[in-house]
Amino acid sequence: MSTETELKLSLPQEQIPVLKTLPFWKKFTSSAPETFHLGNTYFDTASLTLNQARVALRIREKNGQFFQTLKTRGESINGLTRRGEWEWSIERPELDIAGLQKVWPEALGALTSKDLIPLFSTDFERTCWRVEWSEPTARVEVALDYGHICSGDESSVICELELELVTGDENALQTIADQLAKAIDLKPTDKSKAERGFELLQRS
Repeated sequence: MSTETELKLSLPQEQIPVLKTLPFWKKFTSSAPETFHLGNTYFDTASLTLNQARVALRIREKNGQFFQTLKTRGESINGLTRRGEWEWSIERPELDIAGLQKVWPEALGALTSKDLIPLFSTDFERTCWRVEWSEPTARVEVALDYGHICSGDESSVICELELELVTGDENALQTIADQLAKAIDLKPTDKSKAERGFELLQRS
């Protein structure tokens, strides 16, 4: 298990071109940004057992490879989130029940694989910068996500910036966000894509 610590911020779609061309990136990154597509399908039971326990289960496709991720209940304050995360590669876009059994939270009771069904999806383009910050010292991955959450005929726009701590002092996340906020209208958001997906599911 790893602990995911990230700061999630929303921004207006029209400010994406400005964000991508900020002098900030040349100053604090040593390599060009990486851009790729991510497709995700989220699973739960028909009665939303995982969501009620604030657990998220997904299969992610990236560059033709598939990954399964389980995220557990965490805490989120003003966009800063800490939660447990397990992720591993799988051969095809089907749930790896054997692997899931190994990390399944006891609080959810016995895992019944036939009860897990796909409920909604997210589809977005991610642009990543790797920031080296000196005071406080930290390595941070900054990811711009732009795309959609879809459930049935309902959809919602994804336009957010995630600052994820790789190593170092988590206070650097807010310091970096403050620097970027001088040029971009950034607002903290405590809702994950999964939480937004479940909200959308209720309307579909």
